[in-house]
Amino acid sequence: MDVKNIETELSKFIYELETEDRLVRVGLKEKAETSKIYKKYQNLFTREVLDGLKKQINKTGNAKTREILQRIYFTIAGSFIGLKTAVLDDSIKTYFSQAKVKVRNEELAYFQISPKIAKEPVFDQRELYSDAIDYVITKISPKQLELLNTEVKLIQNLGYGNYLAFYAKAKKMDYANFNKIADKIKKETDNLWQRTIEKVSKEILGRSFKNLRSCHMVYLRSLSMFDNLYPKEKVVSTFLQFANDLGLADLLSRVKIDDKDRPRKNPRAVCYWPKPPQEVHLVIKPIGGEQDFEAMFHEGGHALHGAAVDTKLPYALKTLSRSGALTETYAFILEDLVFNPLWLSTFLNVSANSAQRIQKQAYFVNLMMLRRYLGKFSYEYEMFSQNAIAKGPALYAKNLQNLTGFITKKIYWLSDMDSGFYSADYLRAWIGAAQIKDYLKRKFGQKWFLNPKAGKFLRGLFARGVSDEVEDVVRKLSYRPFDISLLVSGYKKVLS
Repeated sequence: MDVKNIETELSKFIYELETEDRLVRVGLKEKAETSKIYKKYQNLFTREVLDGLKKQINKTGNAKTREILQRIYFTIAGSFIGLKTAVLDDSIKTYFSQAKVKVRNEELAYFQISPKIAKEPVFDQRELYSDAIDYVITKISPKQLELLNTEVKLIQNLGYGNYLAFYAKAKKMDYANFNKIADKIKKETDNLWQRTIEKVSKEILGRSFKNLRSCHMVYLRSLSMFDNLYPKEKVVSTFLQFANDLGLADLLSRVKIDDKDRPRKNPRAVCYWPKPPQEVHLVIKPIGGEQDFEAMFHEGGHALHGAAVDTKLPYALKTLSRSGALTETYAFILEDLVFNPLWLSTFLNVSANSAQRIQKQAYFVNLMMLRRYLGKFSYEYEMFSQNAIAKGPALYAKNLQNLTGFITKKIYWLSDMDSGFYSADYLRAWIGAAQIKDYLKRKFGQKWFLNPKAGKFLRGLFARGVSDEVEDVVRKLSYRPFDISLLVSGYKKVLS
């Protein structure tokens, strides 16, 4: 078996696949055709190739070689599944790209609804927009369920007991243990969350926190009351200035930023690494306000990470990550700057009083999102650990409401699920980001974001590509992996 040739072909496949996904996502292509790309490389995604890689893994005594082979194996295993589901997956992506909804006399693309809700000041109108997309979700749900069931069957055919067992092995994660950590975060933030959401609900939504629907979380997340302090026209230029001050401006020549507004463009910002470090794409659809800056800096964290990858690394350590937790950690570190009072006064000339108000409200939003992802992970873990997909809708609605307090519709249980326990990757990133932010402040000062030495430190982390997991990085910085103390104390310090 020629592993080098497999790696070369895999790199070509990933480049084409990411490019196709990006073109559809940004609205430059109406129909997703990833199935054609899978077919082009179908000889790579076979049981024979997987069995051959397993033999190579079992007989190698070199730890680094074994790690690289395992990453290639699980990437090809995922693509083996992708080959079988590509046509179905394409049809779902195309459906959402083309879907339209009518709200009263206004016809909108499906992807325009979320930004509308985010900026809609009228309570009942937000619910009207939300109700308008229910039929879009309901109509596609059978295909989404078919996709999930097919993935589960293919995982079992590969010799894994269930969905949970496959991703535990692929990501080297003990999800049963992590579920306990997630539950600990919940318990340690329960009282703080309840006090904060009740206060925010009265102040911003104008009513007590009881029987409120989850669509209002979209509005709360947007921090619309501070929109005038976050100019839409400055979102990209501010990030460029930040990167320059940190000594990372040279990396931006490798980053293509797409901030165009297209009707079919998915409003959720994203970053693609089709060929790190030479080619990285940052995609954002600004709608005005603080959320734009969060999205820009979050994806900017991904982009700078990808653009700084050491060219000498083996391909598998540049691109084939075990999980998304590490790069999400770097993204959170940069995202959190946009509600840091010192950063706000430096880059957006915001007064100290306004900056403190922004920080408090943003920490509430951050805690809200943390709790939401705790709900997502707990629902997914419960469903897959019990092999109980049929219970998915009920578990989703129950767990999301238990963690956030907002009423969540069952119909969103599949549209809101990121494959492969990515919800856990986000939670791991929240924990790790709190630790690395603490290190940056202690080592380089409260204004570390203006210190080129901090930029050099981050560049050193980024250069390792996806060689490490976030727990490896924090351990090297003398922190304890999965220690939630800094994460929890950060919320209590600002919100109590």
